[in-house]
Amino acid sequence: MTIKGRAVAAVRWTSFATAGRVLLQTLQIFVLARLLTQHDFGLMAMVLTVTAFVQLFADLGVSSVIIHSRTISDDALTTLYWLNVAIGAVLAGIVAAASPALASFLGDSRAALPLALSGLSFLFLALGQQIKVLAEKRLEFRTIAIVELCSAAISTLAAIILAWNGAGVYALVAAILLLSGCNSLFYWLFARSNDWNLRAYFRFADARPYLGSGMYLLGASLANTAAVQIDILIVGRLLGSTMLGIYSVPRELCLKVMMATNPIITRVGTPLLAEVQHDKGRIRNVYLTTLAMTSAINFPIYGFIAAFRQDVALIALGPRWGNAADLLGMFALWGMFRSLGNPVGSLLYGTGKSKVALIQSLTVAVTLAITAAIAAHWGAMGVAVGITIFYAVFAIALWAGVIRPITGAGFVEYNLQWLRPLLATAAAAGVGLFVALPITDHFIRIVAGGIAGGLVYLGSSWFLNRRWVLSMMALVGRRKAEA
Repeated sequence: MTIKGRAVAAVRWTSFATAGRVLLQTLQIFVLARLLTQHDFGLMAMVLTVTAFVQLFADLGVSSVIIHSRTISDDALTTLYWLNVAIGAVLAGIVAAASPALASFLGDSRAALPLALSGLSFLFLALGQQIKVLAEKRLEFRTIAIVELCSAAISTLAAIILAWNGAGVYALVAAILLLSGCNSLFYWLFARSNDWNLRAYFRFADARPYLGSGMYLLGASLANTAAVQIDILIVGRLLGSTMLGIYSVPRELCLKVMMATNPIITRVGTPLLAEVQHDKGRIRNVYLTTLAMTSAINFPIYGFIAAFRQDVALIALGPRWGNAADLLGMFALWGMFRSLGNPVGSLLYGTGKSKVALIQSLTVAVTLAITAAIAAHWGAMGVAVGITIFYAVFAIALWAGVIRPITGAGFVEYNLQWLRPLLATAAAAGVGLFVALPITDHFIRIVAGGIAGGLVYLGSSWFLNRRWVLSMMALVGRRKAEA
């Protein structure tokens, strides 16, 4: 099968898993927002801020190096596996020991026990991470999709049952542990390949050549995580855990949309870019296609959330979250512009530009931290507006610093990849709001506006972004892809 055929098959299975995860995540948010308090969500946001940073050390940035490397010995793979498992165990112990001090720093001592328990996820993740990476390298996204969907279903069901029985924030902790544990277990059961067999072997010298590039990738991942979490730290420290809950839930809802939809393209794009990394023309085509696809998928979702923010907040989160509706709308715009930077990760990692990835990520993290700190003077909404403006400007500046040097893409052709779906989204949002204007029931407004807007988006995309429409038709089998 050609690269294109393999990509189409991989995207189809990733899309299947993504659709399932989106439904499960939406169900979890719908239910838990009604069972847990805003303070519970604030505590969990604090915990996730810490675990997001620490979790990166469990991998040492080696996953992307494994995908990038055309050949890697069994000895090196075995050593890297045991090294990651050992680091995962050590990190779990460190977080447990330091949890009281970390909770105090975050401003709420009640976060200590949830933080200590959540640290176990580092060990659980390390046990199966390399199996998953090797499966991704082989483009076996069918198996990965099934594993992730089953794990997400178990995690969501457990969280709902525990929250229903009054577990509070520990329902969210259990969801994290079950998700990481089930993923690793199922990867071992269903995603293993005969091209590598784990054994009792460890020789650090075998892993050393891969750790150098891994350190650059680890630094880039740390900087990326800082960029994602810095506003959470600022809001939590300055405004308290309850306000952080109000801030973090609509933010997390919008972030989950991005994290769920972008892997449809970007997770497949990294190994594909690794295969064509020495052909600049093909790199340009793969990257621009990735950007166009992610924009065409993300923009209408975020546009719908922004346009119907009051209705979405009341239906998705419940009456207690009505004060978060405007934040939800702003975070939808934030997510829209932030998603434009995600394909850059596939571009840099897939072409082995780990040092560039580190420099770019550090620049973003520092600039975003300054932006969020200044914007915090205007409260939670001020922070949301500030980081949204930052990513809108960053989307354009990214071309000069990263995109043009690596791909040779022109300024106009780069921006057209996301301007086309943006125009189609604006038209769809306008028509959707107009249709819903005389309707008072929130659910009917969403359905009517969504149907009208969706039809307008597809119709507009046929003229503005036909390539995407044809690609989506191929994915659902209406048009056979060339193999």
